[in-house]
Amino acid sequence: MGFTFFQDENGKDFFPVGLQAHNSSTGTELIGKAIQAVKAYGGNCLEAPVYWYRLEPEKDVYEMELVKELVDETRAEGLKLIILWFGMSKNGHPNYVPEYVKMNPGTYRLVIGPDGGTLPALSPHCEETLERDKKAFQKLMEFLKVYDEKERTVLAVQIENEMGCAGTDRDYSKEAERDYWEPLPEALKNVHLEDDGRELLKGKERISPWKKQFGRYAHEAFLAWYHAVYVEQLAKAGKAVFPIPLYTNVMVGENGFEEAGICYNAGAAVGRVLDIWKAGALSLDLICPDIYNENRREFLRICGRYNRSDNPLFIPESPIGGQANAMNAILAVGEMDAVGICCFGAESALDEMGELNEDCRDMALTMRTLASVTPLLMKYRKTGKIHAIAEDEFETSHYLKLENYHVVVHYLHSHPMNLGYMEDVSSEKGKKKREVRGRGLLIQTGEHEFFLAGAGIALDFIKRPDPSSENSYPQLTSRYAGQLNFLSVEEGHFEGDIWVRDRCRNGDETNFSQYVLEGQVIRIRLNPYTGMEEVH
Repeated sequence: MGFTFFQDENGKDFFPVGLQAHNSSTGTELIGKAIQAVKAYGGNCLEAPVYWYRLEPEKDVYEMELVKELVDETRAEGLKLIILWFGMSKNGHPNYVPEYVKMNPGTYRLVIGPDGGTLPALSPHCEETLERDKKAFQKLMEFLKVYDEKERTVLAVQIENEMGCAGTDRDYSKEAERDYWEPLPEALKNVHLEDDGRELLKGKERISPWKKQFGRYAHEAFLAWYHAVYVEQLAKAGKAVFPIPLYTNVMVGENGFEEAGICYNAGAAVGRVLDIWKAGALSLDLICPDIYNENRREFLRICGRYNRSDNPLFIPESPIGGQANAMNAILAVGEMDAVGICCFGAESALDEMGELNEDCRDMALTMRTLASVTPLLMKYRKTGKIHAIAEDEFETSHYLKLENYHVVVHYLHSHPMNLGYMEDVSSEKGKKKREVRGRGLLIQTGEHEFFLAGAGIALDFIKRPDPSSENSYPQLTSRYAGQLNFLSVEEGHFEGDIWVRDRCRNGDETNFSQYVLEGQVIRIRLNPYTGMEEVH
């Protein structure tokens, strides 16, 4: 792939924490509100759509004013921009194609369902649609190269939006039927799908190469391949013009009983057929799941399917609010090595006065927490040094076993601290700080150095005895073996990659547990010596 993270104008790794504007906001005053929401979430990135029908209002007439305005607005606010190309597919539908495409279904063919009727989706088997979509996309990339190559406001471009077809398992047009009986593409000869039942088809006559290879999932695999090849043509053409990161987003398949065309759009790059997409769309840098699943088990399963050595996990869409989603976002980064995360529906996060809506506060707190330590997230990704803390239902504490330390995490609403706060803990504001569902990231940056970011948690560190020690019990029971044995505890923030200390904690603020509130970041330097090393 050539990169691990997105990169800024200086070629430095960049960790996008942002929000996505609503589908119809580009070119309206709502983009300003979306930018305001990004800042309220502590974000550094806006995702916003660009529409094929606006870029090409008439056939072969291209207008870039909408794109220029979007780049200018984002650049002026010091944010990065991810452009979403709403071309032939918006959740599988052709909403955003030009009128000349919509009014010529004989040329720009629609998908045919199994009953012979047309469906509201453009066929990926149609070369005419592909060529027009590709030409418009190239025009977009040409403009971005000229207008933004130096500044690199545009971090990446998303190709299409949640491709796939609802209401069918594949295209049944005569063109698609012809392709279905063609020999299997060479790139798929060694690709197999779990639980496809193909072994039960031995000896069957008059069977297509797709059925022979993919069994019960033959139709889904077939449509996935043609969607992937379609996107590959756009990505390859776009990269030839301006080689910035390109990805496509996915309506996830880990829903319900997981049957294509019923539970999700058939042909989408769902986990089941991800290998097929990776084989067909080699020019894509990432294939990214839009995850709205609140159930933690489902969420982690989806993350695990897309977090691959050939596909770092980036989540371009997640819910704008909700407590469960706020916990899941921490886990995506801390446990699943995500290289970025954005929430959908930026404008909906703010009320009429521009303040955060109540149901968005939890997610905003999590996003601010992630944003506060992005330099560390990039540096320590996949090292095993980043530990996620996300309070589960009924959980009152959490245990982490590190090489040199036992770490016990207390959730403050069930383990209140009466001392150690910088304000009156009995005030309403102080109570709210304790009531928040605990979440955070513990990042080990040295053998005895840690950064803690988050809210509603307090940590105890207990020095683990050296394996050669004959005095384990006296050490473990010594209070000096715990969190009091620190060199320094600092509150602060990052400016670029540089840690800036705002205040030193001591006394009451360190005598109990090392805590964070409201998205704080603290740096903890522990003393490796307990005073028990020489006791015999």
